[in-house]
Amino acid sequence: MNDTQLFRLENVYFSSSTTMLLKDISLSIQKGDIVELTGESGQGKSLLLKVIGGILLPSEGNVYFEGKNLLEMSEGEERDFRKKVAMVFQDSALWANQNILQNLTLPLKVHFPKLNKEEVKQKISDVLDTVQFDKDLALRPAELSLGEQKKIAFARAMICSPQVLLLDECTASLDTSAAKLIRRLLKKFVKQGNTIIYISHSSTFKREFAGKRITISHGRIKNEV
Repeated sequence: MNDTQLFRLENVYFSSSTTMLLKDISLSIQKGDIVELTGESGQGKSLLLKVIGGILLPSEGNVYFEGKNLLEMSEGEERDFRKKVAMVFQDSALWANQNILQNLTLPLKVHFPKLNKEEVKQKISDVLDTVQFDKDLALRPAELSLGEQKKIAFARAMICSPQVLLLDECTASLDTSAAKLIRRLLKKFVKQGNTIIYISHSSTFKREFAGKRITISHGRIKNEV
């Protein structure tokens, strides 16, 4: 395998109980790539992003990360994958029954179990400073605005220092200044040699993160440029 290749999808299909939603998807993503998944609404972009991230498993075909098949990873390999690959969901997908502190603590407990309380506290403080969030951490997601929820979702994705970010409308619901902040953080992330795969309706985001563009239509790759 090319040592810069991160993801390889081979003949991937994904179906609901009644409908085939992704059809014969094959693609390769290299380390350091900026990849936009584009196409009309309802064509399968978000589904594909979740399949790439191992959140949904293909009905047929295979997804490889660093040469390892996601379906055949050991528990340790899967944990390493989850640490390296983080996702910001369109709806933020914060745990509603957990407060902000708990939402940010859990990934650290999973991936850095040896950290003591002070180290955990410092990591959380650092990532919240980065996204400029200064509200009470005892608040639950429902008590935050949609924009604040998106900031916490981004902070949660970044807290374990991933190498890949999967971004589904990561600046949606953010005001102009917060969106600009997130784009600045992502530019720094990419400059460090990391990889982003994203969906965005923002023309500014698309312009600032122009790279490989994969167009999805009716669950298939229509073109790749």
